[in-house]
Amino acid sequence: MSDTEEATGSQATSKHKLVDTITDLELAWVAPESRGIASTITAQDPRFFTIVEGVGPVNWEVHMPAEGERICSPYTEGGFTMYEMAFKEMGFRLPFNNLEAEIFGRLKVAPSQLHPNSLAFIRAYQILCRYLEVEATVSLFFYIFKIQRQKVGDQQGWISLKHQSSKIFKMFVESARGFKERYYVVKPVTEFALNSLYMDRPVFLEDGSPQLDEEGEQVTEWSLRFPLSWSSEHFLLRTNEYLTAGEDLSPAEMAGFEKLKVYVDGFKPCKVITSLGDVALDKHGKPRIEPRFVNTRLLLSCKTVSAEDTLLGIHFNSCPFFTLFYIQHF
Repeated sequence: MSDTEEATGSQATSKHKLVDTITDLELAWVAPESRGIASTITAQDPRFFTIVEGVGPVNWEVHMPAEGERICSPYTEGGFTMYEMAFKEMGFRLPFNNLEAEIFGRLKVAPSQLHPNSLAFIRAYQILCRYLEVEATVSLFFYIFKIQRQKVGDQQGWISLKHQSSKIFKMFVESARGFKERYYVVKPVTEFALNSLYMDRPVFLEDGSPQLDEEGEQVTEWSLRFPLSWSSEHFLLRTNEYLTAGEDLSPAEMAGFEKLKVYVDGFKPCKVITSLGDVALDKHGKPRIEPRFVNTRLLLSCKTVSAEDTLLGIHFNSCPFFTLFYIQHF
């Protein structure tokens, strides 16, 4: 499966009966799947993962959505929905760092509006940039990735990110079945946590000029860094309007992109191995050889910076860590 494909439609919902109980007319633009899948997580679930922040004082709490509430629903008291796998398998922790919050803010979306593969790209991008000593900027991120929307008729579903020209990362999961029904609400319970969702934003007049106070200083307002619930505002712009053109990258950002690209271009191609352990053959009966990319899932499974560096440092000589498996999808 290519990085432009993700599980949608009947494949993704075959185990679930969609029950659209949402009556909020402001959510009429949301596609049926997002409106219909209730969270299956319960407090008694032995798999329930509740670690959403680092060690230290408790600033966030996890709550189950009430009956009739969905992934796209608005929640009170600064609460917003997140997929369990974002914390359990991808290593996200609250509060979001500046880059993560800026990406959500630039896209004008709640975090759960992004397909989990896209959330994984955000984490993997930061880790690889740190390792290669490249500044991880929002502009560079949106030069590497472009946007794909899941539209059902005139309604909108999840938003995905895919590579533009040079592929760097493998998808976190090939088939994303199972994530859509495992979500919960995270709520700030301290002033610190609540404040992390806001920022001072400059105010501009209708003509685009900055609004100044009586002393000639820029007027700012305390506003959310990104939407907390699913927002249709994202769709007011074309997908390419969120991206960064090459001429808009700084020299340092372009140099950083080239460094990322050279790193991945240095990977040794690998033979494709089937799920049974056999070498896959191409149409000519010869061993199938494919290029390698950063194994996003394996990278995000690392628990320490040292483990990340070790994994990223062995790509030239150790093919098994990046072995490609050919797995048939039904």
